[in-house]
Amino acid sequence: MKKSDLRKVLADIFDPSVLTTELPKHELNKPPSLKDIESLASLIAEEKEEESFQQFLSKNPHFLFRLTPSSDDTVLGFLNKPPISNFNIADFGIYIVNQGGCRVFLIEIERPSDKLFTKALTPAKKLQVALGQIHDWNEWLQTNRETFVRSSFKILKESPRFPKKRKNGSFIYCSPEHLEGSWAGFGGDHFCTFEYLILIGRWSKLSEREKNRLVYYNRSYETQNIKIRTYDNFIRKAIEGPRFFW
Repeated sequence: MKKSDLRKVLADIFDPSVLTTELPKHELNKPPSLKDIESLASLIAEEKEEESFQQFLSKNPHFLFRLTPSSDDTVLGFLNKPPISNFNIADFGIYIVNQGGCRVFLIEIERPSDKLFTKALTPAKKLQVALGQIHDWNEWLQTNRETFVRSSFKILKESPRFPKKRKNGSFIYCSPEHLEGSWAGFGGDHFCTFEYLILIGRWSKLSEREKNRLVYYNRSYETQNIKIRTYDNFIRKAIEGPRFFW
């Protein structure tokens, strides 16, 4: 077998930029250091306001990448405060492609100290408001997908390429030309999936009945691509999360 034939097969599989003597570790998917985890745990212990957690995650997006996408995804970009409509803004957006098509993860951040449920096991105020926001987002996006993609891609294209970032943490992980080409190549101009994540509360602070209710809610919302996750799970998955992003 000719070495040139081998290199051609490898070049067909991988981006040529990764074909060095060793495959590099993907920076977007690196597990957090103990210092990272202690910094986030300190915010939880001090019961900081929601803005403190948003700022932390905008500076440390690898926490979010470990929780939301799956191992066969390719991340195109990350936006802080992506506008959904004139009236709605998510906390974070992650733009992804894979052989299943294009996906956008829209994330709503609440505080670890926020309650999930009332005594009657109905959603407490913060969770109820977050769910209402996501239903508003989804309703608007179903009929205004092209408007959303056009406006958000304008912001993405104006964002620097990782490891550079905007002051608010936004970036793309490819060239602007590759961004649009990949999105179109995986069908995003005609269809994309929107998925939603609410980060709120503490699993360790829930009663058994509340834990069961949270599991029930997550099962119920699977068909609507909505996930509700606690900070306990969020931090554990930051350590355990998917290993590769190509």
